[in-house]
Amino acid sequence: MKAKNKMMKRAFKCSLLALASAIQLVHAGTEFNSAFLSLGDHPADDASLEAVERGYDIMPGQYQFSIYLNREHIDDRTVKFFKDKSNQVVPCITPDFLKDYGILLNEEQNALIQDKSCLSFSELIPNANVSYDAGLQRLDLSIPQINLEFRPRGYIPEKMYNEGINAAILNYSFSGSHVKNEKGDDFNSFYAILNGGVNFGAWRYRNQSSFTSQSRSKNKWQSISNKIERDILPWQSRLEIGDAYTNSDVFDSFSFRGIQLSSDELQLPYGIQNYAPVVRGVASTNAVVEIRQNGYVIYSTNVAPGEFEIKDIVSSNDSGDLDVRIIESNGQVKEFKQPYSAVPNMLRPGRWKYQVTAGRYRTGNYDNDYQPYFGKATVAYGLNNRITPYGGLLIADAHYQSAGLGVGLSLGQFGAFSADATYANNKLASGGSSDGASFRFLYSKSLNEYGTNFKVIGYRYSTRGFYDFADAVSERSQWQNGYYSYSYLTQNNDQINTLTDDERRRYYYSSSYYNKKNQIQIALSQSLGQFGQVYANVSNIDYWNDGQSQRNWQVGYNTYIKGSSVGFYYQRNKSQFIPSDYSVGLNVTIPLGRATKNPHNYTSTSSYQYNEQSGSMVQTGISANFLKDKNLMLQAQTGYSDRNKESLYLSSSYQGSHADVDASYSYSDNYQQVAGNLRGGILVHSDGIVFGRQMMGSPILVEAKGAEGVRIENQPGLAIGKDGYALINSSNAYRRNRVALRAEDLGTTVNVEQNVERDIVPTKDAIVKVKFDVSRGQNMLAHLSFADGKNVTLGASIFNKDNKNLGIVGTDGTAYIVSIQAGEELVARWGDDASEQCKFTVPELNDKSFGYTEANIECK
Repeated sequence: MKAKNKMMKRAFKCSLLALASAIQLVHAGTEFNSAFLSLGDHPADDASLEAVERGYDIMPGQYQFSIYLNREHIDDRTVKFFKDKSNQVVPCITPDFLKDYGILLNEEQNALIQDKSCLSFSELIPNANVSYDAGLQRLDLSIPQINLEFRPRGYIPEKMYNEGINAAILNYSFSGSHVKNEKGDDFNSFYAILNGGVNFGAWRYRNQSSFTSQSRSKNKWQSISNKIERDILPWQSRLEIGDAYTNSDVFDSFSFRGIQLSSDELQLPYGIQNYAPVVRGVASTNAVVEIRQNGYVIYSTNVAPGEFEIKDIVSSNDSGDLDVRIIESNGQVKEFKQPYSAVPNMLRPGRWKYQVTAGRYRTGNYDNDYQPYFGKATVAYGLNNRITPYGGLLIADAHYQSAGLGVGLSLGQFGAFSADATYANNKLASGGSSDGASFRFLYSKSLNEYGTNFKVIGYRYSTRGFYDFADAVSERSQWQNGYYSYSYLTQNNDQINTLTDDERRRYYYSSSYYNKKNQIQIALSQSLGQFGQVYANVSNIDYWNDGQSQRNWQVGYNTYIKGSSVGFYYQRNKSQFIPSDYSVGLNVTIPLGRATKNPHNYTSTSSYQYNEQSGSMVQTGISANFLKDKNLMLQAQTGYSDRNKESLYLSSSYQGSHADVDASYSYSDNYQQVAGNLRGGILVHSDGIVFGRQMMGSPILVEAKGAEGVRIENQPGLAIGKDGYALINSSNAYRRNRVALRAEDLGTTVNVEQNVERDIVPTKDAIVKVKFDVSRGQNMLAHLSFADGKNVTLGASIFNKDNKNLGIVGTDGTAYIVSIQAGEELVARWGDDASEQCKFTVPELNDKSFGYTEANIECK
């Protein structure tokens, strides 16, 4: 039935196409009978006659149009249409129009447009092609690349950015558990984390707070952070006031309360974010340049004959040589390899990255109560395709000064490397002063042909007298009565936690402060082809004044065997004041049945783990997803461990339109536990309150009143609520986003003028409102005629009492009318005069969810 409705609508469009065909005949020189346009005793007006005679699709005037440049939507604006030299109605081109879309002109063309208020593209740029669809209100510009400013992939005009609506939000996460151990003791815990704030224009205020309640411990409420921030779009920067973090480009990152201005790479087009090399070459003809990385095409473009330069490559990895193919129009193919590796400090040529911060050091560490004021500035610049110098300065109160300088280098086929040196002078709480230097090295290299990837290898060596800012603060804070006081939490190897932090806290005292000596981080992965992958991650910190160290290293192997995944790992950990501990584990996941015969995704998961402190543990279980959107997951698991003996674990997880809910039950010989989680979000806006899932960033408020129960595409479990709203919890800031109502949920009694909204471009943390124009009612195929039996005029529009257009009269007085109710009075209008309209009443309609009613109706 739905297909039949589409056919009916297409038939009426064909009726209008017949009129358009007649207009095309006029263009061909055929004489046209203007009496065809006369309506009753009223002859057609001169403008209508001219429109037909000239073949105009639109009359001169100003209209709202969507602008597409080389098939990409770039703007919505009012466009003026005028008659050009050949008496055709065309868009008016002005200097502002050209500037907005980066269209370049030569001196002669610039002089031409300055002398006139309006020009057509054909007069201005001979090879440009302009077309428009008056019905869709769409204007397409096809402009040669030579006449366009370089705009990298992902470029979006600033005017398309959406700051969103004014609103208040609150994300909440509640979790609680009740435990009864083998001794019969009860242990209860409850945690609440709240993230709330207000959006006003471009400004964002955010607060994060927490509440903790545990047995044998006092309730604790803590305000974790407060921050006001906003974009500064012309600078592609971000201003933060309040509690925030510094970057780690030169100095180690730390928390502060103050003010910070930073360049924001998220505001850049994705084609120039992060480092990637510039690829240069020469084409002999009009050619296609194709760039591959690790066998995948990551870039393709057309280039003109001669030298070309590609500056907006988006790489899928930080390293991996680029294979460049130049495919000429005559079929000739030239290939070469562009070595590519990057480290975090590197920037594209000509890019700046900076951060200026002033405020007070802030930490939530248990020991630290010293919070000095400081000022900090860092800057980096992509000097060329290979070199990125960077540096910074940090000064705190009168006791600490530090400066750093470094450079990132692309070494071509040998990878990428950065090195920097930082000098610091620190006045010690124990007396005297200390100064020293720290040297950091980063290296990255991918050996694609061997399947080897050194993702990042980092090493830092600090002399005995060097203190980074965090250590300088801790040194003064921990100095008490001639000793340095350290606190740490003992390990808890029980499967279930029944100890509070206060019960686990221990203290260590030393006459020396342990500042860092060596730090190393290594990440390595090796592909074994069809046999899987091995990996290793190593992190190690050594300290001066003592043989203590911190170590964390892990090696593992992962593979797939006929759709099943198998993973093995070995891990060893050692903290500064806690002995080393290791664990070894094996995980196997097996889908139960092929995808076509496993609609609920039944999956079996088994694991084995041995820990040096707690012994062995083996578990096996099954999980599955249910409901239409598979947003309900159920899991059952049984196991055995040396510490807790036999165990049973049952859990469920549900993703709803208004919240996410988890519940679980655990049982073993040593304990029983019942636990639950509730996570969601609340949005307060000018028209009411909406409940939804937790909002992660740049949420979208969907309004579709009249479409209650209709689901949102690509949002499992999310549908329009009874209040006509739904809340999409996140979107991509500064990128084009799409929101669509599921067409299969609409039926024929729910009509949406357009069920897809594209090109939604929110700024960071903006709350964008997307409104769908929805109407409910039955549909009717009406054969409209006057009392004398003549059909109602071709092209007449059908309106309801709210002046909303519900349909158009086609040939033989036939109109397909949507979203109507029985007894409703409608108007068929073909002009502005009272004599150019007639009224009729909707008869009784078939009560159908799908389909339509057909009726013969007299229009009076």
